[in-house]
Amino acid sequence: MSIEESACEKHFSDTTIQEKDGRFVVSLPKKESVICKLGESKATALKRFLGIESRLMANETLRLLYTEFIHEYMLMGHMVETNDYEAEGRTYYMPHHAVIKPDSTTTKLRVVPCRSGGSPHDYTSFSLPHDRRSGRRRKDVQRILWRDSPSDPVKSYKLTTVTYGTASAPYLATKCLQTLAKQGCQSYPIGARAVDKDFYVDDMLSGADSIEQARELVSQTSQLLKSAGFMLRKWRTNKKEVLKDLPPHLCDEEGTKELDSSSAAVKTLGLLWNSYSDNFRFNVPKWNSSAIVTKRVVLSDAARIFDPLGLVSPVVILAKVFLQDLWKEKIEWDMPLPEEFEAYWLEFRRNMMSLDTITVPRWIGASSKCIEVELHGFCDASEKAYGACIYLRSVWDDDTVAVRLLTSKSKVSPLEDLKRKKKKQSISRLELSSAMLLSHLYEEVRSTISFGSKVTFWTDSMIVKCWLASTPSRWQPFVANRVSDIQHHTKGSTVFF
Repeated sequence: MSIEESACEKHFSDTTIQEKDGRFVVSLPKKESVICKLGESKATALKRFLGIESRLMANETLRLLYTEFIHEYMLMGHMVETNDYEAEGRTYYMPHHAVIKPDSTTTKLRVVPCRSGGSPHDYTSFSLPHDRRSGRRRKDVQRILWRDSPSDPVKSYKLTTVTYGTASAPYLATKCLQTLAKQGCQSYPIGARAVDKDFYVDDMLSGADSIEQARELVSQTSQLLKSAGFMLRKWRTNKKEVLKDLPPHLCDEEGTKELDSSSAAVKTLGLLWNSYSDNFRFNVPKWNSSAIVTKRVVLSDAARIFDPLGLVSPVVILAKVFLQDLWKEKIEWDMPLPEEFEAYWLEFRRNMMSLDTITVPRWIGASSKCIEVELHGFCDASEKAYGACIYLRSVWDDDTVAVRLLTSKSKVSPLEDLKRKKKKQSISRLELSSAMLLSHLYEEVRSTISFGSKVTFWTDSMIVKCWLASTPSRWQPFVANRVSDIQHHTKGSTVFF
């Protein structure tokens, strides 16, 4: 842990308290040397607000939704009017705007802070906490401007909750959950484990081996979080019986209706999860509408393919390799691509239309009841790219065998750079890099698998096997460093047959 991280941990433990109702009250970790140099931000925020106000007055529906959100925020106590002008030298006025999500099952419009100038908190467009209430915070640092009508005076409001978009927000939210999990490990052991392990910021993804266990998980998690003022909403499951004890307003309504399977999917960390078929699937990205294909357009298109688990890595790597080819040709960002490159990318787009036909089972086919569980990792490399993947093989007591892809990752091979005396890597070295990629992938998987498993790694490179069979000190730095790293991460496993 770095000095700065240690200081942040100490700041949290020294300043965080809990109110009588269980809610966390936190203090933003700040660098005083930066806070005192915040300077004037109100004028910029006012200019941005007047621009937003003009847009709202031109769209009555948008104005009503925006105003409703702000009023709800006031009612919840998340923003309070302030007339303290003496503190303005140590405050930051955040411009804000609307993000509209017509497909949302709860809030169609959210008001979010946006970047303006040199804020020390690195504000970005994340929503103000709404679905799961974050802890309250101390001190008057973050403010916004608002008025219901152009005929009213513009008022200043201080924000009383942790605002998503600040650099410290994910840490504070996660740390509050971790603290709550420690507090509830005796009273709610199942819920505490889910709170500690199964959250990604404010999204919870968890599961159980039976309906009874799942219901207990929902009950304990809900009670534990409710004790600290956190309310989980939009519950969804592949078994309706699991949620029958929850109030309807806390469940995802569309998930409980008898919809056809084609419209029953919700986004889960960038994926679509169909709770009826219990499969993950992908949506075809909405491609850039620009008629001229440039390197910038290609990068924008490639970034739209979000695949956190690497389930379609063989598709994503094609886009990465193509981008590298554009760099080798020294094509400028906004220069139209040569005809052959443009034709390739347009064909890639057309082929991507079949992406929504791919389905991947959410269940990995294993649990603590299996009589045997094995992890098999594979790695390989070529001149253009290298990659790694991990499969899980499970054997049940009735001799049923299931094999599932858990995750994969791919990278483009590094380019030759004669100016920096960086030569093109040999296939053997690329194979070693793929083995190191696999070892890192395994490290991530190992922390998420709750049951014991036999692990085997596979490579078809005899040279890599020879390198890994010896001590790192025998080899040159490039090989030695990677061999040492691989041996460290795969200690105790059956390595590379």
